[in-house]
Amino acid sequence: MLGQVAQPGPARTAGNRASGYSVPSSLYPRRCGRALSTVPQALSAPGPAGPNAPTTTSSAGIFRGIRARVVAEAVTSNAVNVEQHLLTLSRFMTPGDEEQLDLLPAALAATEAIRDTVAAAVNSKMPGVKNLQTNVVNSGALGPLTALARRGYPVAFEALQILSYRNTHVCQQLVEKGLVDLISNTLSDSSVDLQCSMCFLLTAFAAFADSSHAPMMRSGLVPKLVLLCRAQVSGGAVETGSRVATLQTRAAAVLRNLAHNQRNHAVLIQAGAVEPLVDIMRSSADPASRINAAVAVACLVGHEEGNPRLQLDEELVGEMLEVLDAAAQGAMKYGIFWTVWKLCQGLASLSVNDKNKEMITAKGGVEILAEVVMGRHHNQETAHRFALSALWNLAFNERSKAVIVETPGLVDSIRNILASSESPKTREVAKGALWTLGLEQDVKSLQEGGGRLVAGAAGGGSEGEGGEVHAQHVMLSYEWGCQQSVMLIKSELQKAGYLTWMDIDKMSGSTLEAMAKAVEDSAAVLVCVSKRYKESQACRTEAEYAFQQRKKIVPVLMEADYKPTGWLGALMGTRLYFNMSDSRQIPAKMGSLIKELGDAGRLNAQHKDSSARGSAVAAMVTASDRADSWNVYEVEEWLKRIKCADYVGTFREHSMDGVALSGLYRMGTDMRFLHETLHTEFGVAVMGHRLRLIEELNKLFG
Repeated sequence: MLGQVAQPGPARTAGNRASGYSVPSSLYPRRCGRALSTVPQALSAPGPAGPNAPTTTSSAGIFRGIRARVVAEAVTSNAVNVEQHLLTLSRFMTPGDEEQLDLLPAALAATEAIRDTVAAAVNSKMPGVKNLQTNVVNSGALGPLTALARRGYPVAFEALQILSYRNTHVCQQLVEKGLVDLISNTLSDSSVDLQCSMCFLLTAFAAFADSSHAPMMRSGLVPKLVLLCRAQVSGGAVETGSRVATLQTRAAAVLRNLAHNQRNHAVLIQAGAVEPLVDIMRSSADPASRINAAVAVACLVGHEEGNPRLQLDEELVGEMLEVLDAAAQGAMKYGIFWTVWKLCQGLASLSVNDKNKEMITAKGGVEILAEVVMGRHHNQETAHRFALSALWNLAFNERSKAVIVETPGLVDSIRNILASSESPKTREVAKGALWTLGLEQDVKSLQEGGGRLVAGAAGGGSEGEGGEVHAQHVMLSYEWGCQQSVMLIKSELQKAGYLTWMDIDKMSGSTLEAMAKAVEDSAAVLVCVSKRYKESQACRTEAEYAFQQRKKIVPVLMEADYKPTGWLGALMGTRLYFNMSDSRQIPAKMGSLIKELGDAGRLNAQHKDSSARGSAVAAMVTASDRADSWNVYEVEEWLKRIKCADYVGTFREHSMDGVALSGLYRMGTDMRFLHETLHTEFGVAVMGHRLRLIEELNKLFG
């Protein structure tokens, strides 16, 4: 999970902790949140309470010589005899799995003591926590603790949770003992405090044992958790030390941890998890709950660039960056130890949104992500990959790109990760970040094996003699989800005599280097437009590089009724789309596409003399060479070329295409008014920048 253990705070009701436990000066001033003589609402009818169990150690062999006392003595001022409490639990449940109900009060007291002792060790980050957990588990304590959980005691669920903290093996054992099914069958009908404790244990399963996800998804828990997240059914606040939580936020924590696993997304979305999480993100008074919900929403719909649910407010962005900063330094924030890679995963998705890019940068997000990239963390490879992914997204924003390049040591750290990482995925993300930062040469100069061009020509030939493609080709730029339809287009082009290039093995080998060479060697690029294409970092990098290389770009629509917006809409401009969304009609529609391509990439055309080839290449240049026919994206590229990249955002906000740019130039008949407009409307406060813009406008239209 993002975080779990709360910093020390006052005593509170058992069964209702939002993030962990704190240990008071004495471990025994309270009794499980209720009088031990009172039998709770149980999952099966409990027997009568009896006297406390004796504390002799005559049955020491039963708990296999536990060595936990030293840890307990270091944790609290009063040495806690963990072995004594484990012995009490072993007496409560005999080797034949029979419960001694007269020992129930003593078993509950022992459960509370074990829970608080392990929690104190976790809270204080003591070495040997996992050994303490292992020793308790090896004593046979899971059996009696599970029996107490089945009887409906919140403290038992809490003890099982703290034993499961960052301990995959314990989580797996408890899932095998049927705890997931137990909770699924009883969650809806249990009291609020018991529901909170159940959700707390489920959060540990989801956070620390991926193997528990499939049983949790099969059990029918997700719709029940979604229902608990809805405000109208879960307003009961419970005391949780330094924070106030509700059943709503506790259930949301389970959903959030499940959301980090992409295999769970379909079930979570179908169950309606997104909307209640958005409500928590926007309305909760608790910063930690807002952050947790935002990360969950980001994981579930973060790839949808234009989704309004991804739009954050400045306060939440600041809170998220504060906890990431704390996590990178191993410190608590809002009473929680947060997990670096999970926060970075959320930021990587949230940074897809253009407005979020600007806020993250303005709030110091680049510097904090630099801490992650340069530091050492739990699950470091994953933390680095998601941090680099966030930086890659931010690099598509000109202001963010400048901050990344100017942050001391950051670019060199990205280079070091690229050179040293053993993960192909991490290396590809590092390459993408460097490429988008304008450091293409760093990627091109790599001497890595594995990258290859997958090209095909009419008759099946793909390469010239010696294995090197000399002729220009038609590149097919696409997102993996529509590969079959794109391969059909490729086949039809080959039949018509075109040399084609298509990356068949996505993310294998040196993908970015192969992409760069494919763009550079192309006569035309078919951009296979779809919603997922727009949301892909790699596809955006391909399309923008093709545009920068001034290649003939032909949009092919792969998704019926889809209208691209944002960067893809700006790049496509007013170009004519060729609708290939119905794969059955692709052969019949190829005629118009082939007419648009002309001789670009056609083999027989490339055998003509050099002057003819020169004419054909010249014909590939789009009509957008005339400034008054530029689209918004081409205006942005012009701003970058004339060293006015800082104003890309304001020009985009004013929908400045070529026609509008021409109108701005004509305002120059009143030079004072033009200066005032550039200053007030476009934010060009520096006189030198205004003069540069005016001079460049004269070059275009004068």
